[in-house]
Amino acid sequence: MRLVAKIFAILFSALTLFSAQAASADINDFSFESFDAVYDLSVNAEADNRPEMRVTETLVALFPDTDQNRGIKRSIPSKSYGINPGFIQVESVVDESGKPRDFEVVQEDGFTNIVIKDSDDSFVHGRQVYVIRYVQSWIVRGFESTSANDEFYWDINGTGWQQSFGRVSATITMSAQFRENLLLDQVSCYQGLAGSTQSCSEKQLSQDRMSFAAKNLAPGENLTVAIPFRSGALNTVGPSVEGTVAMFLYQVAAGALVLVLAWAIYFRIFGNRTSKSTIVPEYQPAKSPSLIETGIIASKTSHLTQAMIVELAIKKLIEIQPGDRAGNDFLLRRIGGGVEDSANLAALGFTQVGSTIRIGSFASDGENAAFAKAVVEVISSNSKKVNAGGYFQKRALGLPALVFMFALGVFACWITAALQLDQITDAGYVAAPILSFLIFSVSYWLLVAKPRFSSKGIAVNTHLKGMEMYIELAEKDRLEFLQSPKGALLTTSEIAGNQVLKLYEEVLPWAIMLGLQEQWGKVLIAKYEQQAAPAFILGSSSISNSLSNLSQSLNTSLAASSTGGSSSGGSSGGGGGGGGGSGV
Repeated sequence: MRLVAKIFAILFSALTLFSAQAASADINDFSFESFDAVYDLSVNAEADNRPEMRVTETLVALFPDTDQNRGIKRSIPSKSYGINPGFIQVESVVDESGKPRDFEVVQEDGFTNIVIKDSDDSFVHGRQVYVIRYVQSWIVRGFESTSANDEFYWDINGTGWQQSFGRVSATITMSAQFRENLLLDQVSCYQGLAGSTQSCSEKQLSQDRMSFAAKNLAPGENLTVAIPFRSGALNTVGPSVEGTVAMFLYQVAAGALVLVLAWAIYFRIFGNRTSKSTIVPEYQPAKSPSLIETGIIASKTSHLTQAMIVELAIKKLIEIQPGDRAGNDFLLRRIGGGVEDSANLAALGFTQVGSTIRIGSFASDGENAAFAKAVVEVISSNSKKVNAGGYFQKRALGLPALVFMFALGVFACWITAALQLDQITDAGYVAAPILSFLIFSVSYWLLVAKPRFSSKGIAVNTHLKGMEMYIELAEKDRLEFLQSPKGALLTTSEIAGNQVLKLYEEVLPWAIMLGLQEQWGKVLIAKYEQQAAPAFILGSSSISNSLSNLSQSLNTSLAASSTGGSSSGGSSGGGGGGGGGSGV
């Protein structure tokens, strides 16, 4: 037992030693001897008169002699005061002798990270000097609501370091425009953790040069300087793009693409008219094409299945019988059929006289899925007949293709203008053209790629519109039309008597396909007051309820699928700039 205890003690000691060594190997376990920054403030007259500065930061790091660190990372907020783009341009990184150091600049999480390490990933030891030179813009902000001044209110080293600093200093010079508006008697500085109002250790002020320093800063502590200027003397509103050529081109390009989409909509609506056709009321379906084919040609497919079933019943090819339970349950039974309809009947599952199909909620999932699949196959086979029937012209996309090429050119112009605007503002203008390109392209081709009618297709579509016009006529106008020379010449015998009901029932499937079943159902109700109950739905006394229930029953069946799956006082850390860094 003592031997076992000794083994455990040895293992515990080894693990403790290993943990201590691992902790000591933390890349942030080092310190800085000093952080000295030099700022030269000026106005960029060529770019919105924006205040900017040339910065030289000299960091002296004290690394352990063990192989722990490869260098440092300096993190600078990419936006000055978190508002305006800093446009940080890193010019160089050298050591104390001026020898260039390897570095890379990475934009991440709102920071410009300058990662300084040798390209061969070699370790650094002892005292290492890093001199970073960069330029930053929009370094003055308006504080009218607090100090009533514009200020260079700047964090020097920043609060984002886990290392201590023996000394942090800032030396500031400025151009004539800054000096002329400087409020020297109001200059202040702070040091400590974020929110600290403790004054900095050293402050030397003159109109030409100012210096500030803080000593022995712990991790997270920072030096902040606040240098005020007369309000309005410097540009603090940020970059402006109004009135620039880039903004003009940006807006024109966006507007041009809207116009292209508007043209595509016009092309879809009116581009299908290859000849002018006068639309007159039509009270009878054309002899050809069939109801299904006409619905496909005219893109009237929302109610096509219901219309198809009702037409089969009116033609006495099938009978529709309500189920045993009240509601949306129906039984479809084949009672006849000629050569003309046999293909569709067989495809739907009516293979012979007497074949039955249950639809609706009382049908099994398998029956509903089989019926839904059969309907898809019938519409698909008729679509092939339509495509081969000469109802559409061959797609001539010459003009739409040319317009799309024009749109591509506009997109190129839009992106170019956006990139120029982002160089000024860093506001992400380029996101709009990039994100909208795919949406625009898909929308455009969906609009213009609709097949165009041939003369034969126009005749079918015109006749269908004539039937729609007739269905929507008031009863008085409908009867007057039937008794007109045109109506009488076509069928004088269908104006009175039992033939009237036959005529009106014949139109019903077409009204259903056009989405006018409710309106036409009211017409039939008025007729059935003097005639027998609707013969095409057995045992029904209300055509409106029967049509509504049949529609819901069909929707239940068609929803089935054959596939499945599972389921202003200032403070430290309150200014712009600063940031922090870490070991690498």
